Amino acid sequence: MSWWDLGEGRGYRSYDGDLPLNEVTCGFCGEVGRFGFESRVSKTKPDKSKELHYDVLVCQQCGNLTSVFWGMGNSGLVGIHQVPWPRNTTRWPEHWPDDVGRYWLQAKRSVEASNYDAAALMARSAVQLILRYQEAEGDSLFKEIKDLGSKGILPPIMVDWAHEVREIGNSNAHPMPGASGTLAADALAVVEYLSMLLKIVYDLPHQIAEHRGRKV
Repeated sequence: MSWWDLGEGRGYRSYDGDLPLNEVTCGFCGEVGRFGFESRVSKTKPDKSKELHYDVLVCQQCGNLTSVFWGMGNSGLVGIHQVPWPRNTTRWPEHWPDDVGRYWLQAKRSVEASNYDAAALMARSAVQLILRYQEAEGDSLFKEIKDLGSKGILPPIMVDWAHEVREIGNSNAHPMPGASGTLAADALAVVEYLSMLLKIVYDLPHQIAEHRGRKV
């Protein structure tokens, strides 16, 4: 594929023949569409049938710069590539505690960036916070999870699953010299465990409460 194919057959609709700013997301703060124009460099195709543009935009929210490479196809669609890419994960549900949400957010972003040590540490910390919110008892994560299982807060499968997730039993908060890095599979496993824990402890009760509230 050539860069001259940008916007040909796929892309975003432009209503004024220019870059649709509402399709650009700041890769730093997540703000959508609020940019000021910094500079533009354009290149015309040899047969003069098309132009490609390299724009530098400044975010009106955080002040950081975003580079956008774009071109409009014959159908009027605009193909866009930007640097930095916007983050896939930017917020957490309002019914989660904010500190749990912050740790989960950092864990997810670390996975997206392939920072597996950080992902495992943040996910494990979020699991610990959830257990403390539930007043779990025990001197290790395994024992606290087992305690919530005995109280009926967690189903038996979640208790059993915890023993299969290696990072739940490893504390990266106190690393040892020469220790090997966290494997991608192990980081993904503890993040997945965290996601299911959040669903059981917070999401399902919230959904049930909403459903009951809609009943007449």
